[in-house]
Amino acid sequence: MHKANDPQQQINIAIWRSALELFGGDRSAADQWLHNEAMGLGWKRPIDVMQDDAQQVLDLITRIDRGVYT
Repeated sequence: MHKANDPQQQINIAIWRSALELFGGDRSAADQWLHNEAMGLGWKRPIDVMQDDAQQVLDLITRIDRGVYT
């Protein structure tokens, strides 16, 4: 289990918060997005990619928020 001050845990929290914000606070929609393949991640699941390259997931969330899906 991750400690609260674990850098990976901090990154995971930042991604969850960003996904929640992207979906207007809809936890179900954010969770569904994180667990389904994303075109902008080469059809990989954000939940998997964020373990190795969190910035890539955060960048995708930013692009989607701005209307750029690829």
